[in-house]
Amino acid sequence: MKHFRFFLAIATVLTANVYFGQGPSFYDLTFQADSITSPYKMHNNNYVFARSKRGTSGMNTTSSADSVKTFSISKIVLVYTESSPDDIANREEYNQERWENLIMTYPEFFQAKTIYQNMCQCSENAGGDEYKSVQGFYIYYVPKGGAPAAKKAEPVAVKTEAPAPAKTESVAETKKAETPVAKTEAPVKKTEAPAAKAEVPVAKAEEPVAKTEAPVETPKKETVKEPDPEESSAAAETTIKKKASPTANKPKRSKDTKACRPACYGGGDEDLNAFFKDNITLSKKQKKKWKSASSELKLQLNFDGSIKKAMVAGANADLNKLVLEAANGMNAWNAAVKNGVTIKSEVRITLKFDRETKAFKPFEIVINPRPNPKCKCVSDSDLFGDN
Repeated sequence: MKHFRFFLAIATVLTANVYFGQGPSFYDLTFQADSITSPYKMHNNNYVFARSKRGTSGMNTTSSADSVKTFSISKIVLVYTESSPDDIANREEYNQERWENLIMTYPEFFQAKTIYQNMCQCSENAGGDEYKSVQGFYIYYVPKGGAPAAKKAEPVAVKTEAPAPAKTESVAETKKAETPVAKTEAPVKKTEAPAAKAEVPVAKAEEPVAKTEAPVETPKKETVKEPDPEESSAAAETTIKKKASPTANKPKRSKDTKACRPACYGGGDEDLNAFFKDNITLSKKQKKKWKSASSELKLQLNFDGSIKKAMVAGANADLNKLVLEAANGMNAWNAAVKNGVTIKSEVRITLKFDRETKAFKPFEIVINPRPNPKCKCVSDSDLFGDN
């Protein structure tokens, strides 16, 4: 039993390392941005669809997404909808939550050569079902051995039907009555043109069917999978989300356009060490028992240094709880500054037991975006004056 617990603890720590140590971070990604006024159309047949999700609990897994975890991912497109200019105010925050949930559930999709794109369906009519049905992530992959996507074989079955139905499906929106006329009057131009479309450009005849059917099919699969567990591999993770302060979304500017500062707590590392020492109180029994324990704390900071979200992962659930309670009582940090402007940032802290102070303290701190080594932790008054 002891051996089983030991291996279980190691597995949980490795899982935590995937989340916070080796896994991708939202702040490490570079995004392309584009917008369209009509519902999104897929680039090619080699993709899987995953319904996007806001919040902090990760996404629901799907069998189609699971099937391409070992594939080479060429591009990931997030399709979201905005029907009013007022929606722009929440765009950055909402999209960050969607991407981070995908990162949490499918870190395998984020590879060295993967391209990331935010595609806005920006239209006054975007509130309709036609737009909502195609919202989510489109994960484009490279088929192994160059084999075509199996799910795209469905349109072929439609094409093998009688000529009349095939013609009415492709021209249904404009002239449904043309096919009977073509058979009775038999004009040369009308009979030859459809034949050319149906026989020679096979790919063109299939594309409209694939594009219109895919958005309908994928949401159906998703609705079946929604009851699945949302946190299949995040059992050791705990999350809190704080309400943003009034100035959280307003960057602050310095007169010096070259000013910089890493995200830091108080006056620097000494204040951060003192905070955890004072706020993670251990009993004598815990000090003896947790000498080799560790916990991973990830903080997402707003423009003003306030904590937007805190997440804790580690093998010891009791320790995680203490770390999370401490993080919940933290004051605002000194926000990261780049080119004289405060920016959002992410701080990852590895907490371990320090035998000298007999308390848990940060042994490793990683900040994203990574600051210039020359940047020092200074106060707001030094950077921005008394304003």
